[in-house]
Amino acid sequence: MPETARLPERVELVDVPFFQLSDAPGGPSALAALLNHHRVITSPGLVDERMQQLAKGQSAQAGLEAVARSYDLLVYPLPGNLDALMQQVSAGHPVLVMQDRLFGGPGSQFAVLVGYDQRERILILRSGNSRRWHTSFASFDDAWGEAGRWAVLIQPTNQLPAQPVERVWLQAARNLQAQGQTQAAQRALRTARKVWPDAVL
Repeated sequence: MPETARLPERVELVDVPFFQLSDAPGGPSALAALLNHHRVITSPGLVDERMQQLAKGQSAQAGLEAVARSYDLLVYPLPGNLDALMQQVSAGHPVLVMQDRLFGGPGSQFAVLVGYDQRERILILRSGNSRRWHTSFASFDDAWGEAGRWAVLIQPTNQLPAQPVERVWLQAARNLQAQGQTQAAQRALRTARKVWPDAVL
């Protein structure tokens, strides 16, 4: 892994909150942890209620993204490789991921990637009823691949991710705008212009 060779050997974001499993897939619990991490006081139950209001009939991923945007947070999708995820964790950004059967149950499950150890080749996730679930790089990659390699950052609009990509950030800002979070979208645009002066929505 050429990219990860430049990262710290071991990182763990110990301050990321944790909620016990609220439902089998764990999406509301995982998102509630990230929202609280960004000082949005909520609970898995409230996230679940808001998902029902905002995204009834949509996929679980779309529902979680809609809820995050409803709190003026930007949903930034990541590339489907482990290097990209570890890079963000190394920069202090927990990553929301979807796995397939990784934690012993049927179907897809959501988790928050909060750490890694390159020497041991393990990842640390908040998932299900485990605050510190350890899994090998290979097991994670298999289960993540089975679930479509969906991984996103839930970011404040004034905070770019590590090695940001202009088109990805601006599309995420447009998604905020499309959901009616116009002021948040404009804040994201102002953040973009500090790095890309010609950025437009």
